[in-house]
Amino acid sequence: MKKLVAESFWIKKQNTSFIKKHPLSIPQKNQALIKTIYSGISYGTEKIVYTGSVPKNQRPLMKCPFQEGEFGANVKYGYINVGEVIEGSKAFKNKYVYTLFPHQTLYTMDESDLTIIPESVPLKRCLLTANMETAINAMWDTLPSCGDKILIIGAGIVGLLTAYLLKKIPGVEILLVDQDNKKSKTAKTFGIEFSQKIPNSYKANIIYECSGNPSVINELSTKLMEETIICILSWYGNASSNVKFGTEFLSKRAKIIFSQVSKVSHNRSKYWNNNDRKKLALSLLDNDKLDLLIEKRMVNFYDLPIFFSEIKNNKNFYCKVVDYGVKKNVRS
Repeated sequence: MKKLVAESFWIKKQNTSFIKKHPLSIPQKNQALIKTIYSGISYGTEKIVYTGSVPKNQRPLMKCPFQEGEFGANVKYGYINVGEVIEGSKAFKNKYVYTLFPHQTLYTMDESDLTIIPESVPLKRCLLTANMETAINAMWDTLPSCGDKILIIGAGIVGLLTAYLLKKIPGVEILLVDQDNKKSKTAKTFGIEFSQKIPNSYKANIIYECSGNPSVINELSTKLMEETIICILSWYGNASSNVKFGTEFLSKRAKIIFSQVSKVSHNRSKYWNNNDRKKLALSLLDNDKLDLLIEKRMVNFYDLPIFFSEIKNNKNFYCKVVDYGVKKNVRS
């Protein structure tokens, strides 16, 4: 095999990024060589990384699986990748796979870290897998059931996918809240009740905070039932929230959970691991309506430095797709 060269996207300390060309190791036994077709931008998380807002004491814990470099210095970051195996064992060669690799044109990986994409799921839709895993973990953390009254704050990808899964439980009442009324159309498509603000009299026994705005927590005190569970799915980075815990949070015995997708919820860790949860997430993407959560306008891989330089001006709507200019079949 001839010498391999790859190109990857790097963040230079903060608010600056570049494309780097570098040699690539030839795959060994039980490894695969993968050509990236699409990668996904995890908008909220990668914005925190790009702006240098990862708390110093959280840097070792917040590393993504195949990250190179360190937060606060040069770092290759990302964890949503769809590619084609061009060299590997018979079980994987020429198959499309989902991996947790950063933005890079070509890479080698142990075959044990690859997840084959089901034939029924288009490649681009697989970029929602990480967010679907987040929604699954949130459900495992909170264990919703028939008759629950549920409030979801933030109609981004995670908020909508969480509502989408919860909607499958008989007898639940769901209200999805987002200030952007444009998202009401998507919510309606999924049959989810939508509002631009929480009604004054509304109270819920499970609340999912998906807005990315830490100040929202303080506004939830009047929306609590007895022992309401507040499940926080946002990562706030260095941002802080001034929460008046002495109000209804105390008297209503509220439970606040921070749901983090890198580990399977303790409620299901005896039965599930990360790989099995990933396969479950992919299987749950077999619905054409979910394509509404993917932005039609794609970002060319080589334009990533430009995209990130304007990230403060970009609207955080739905899944942002990075295109690598690879010819694809009808599954794209």
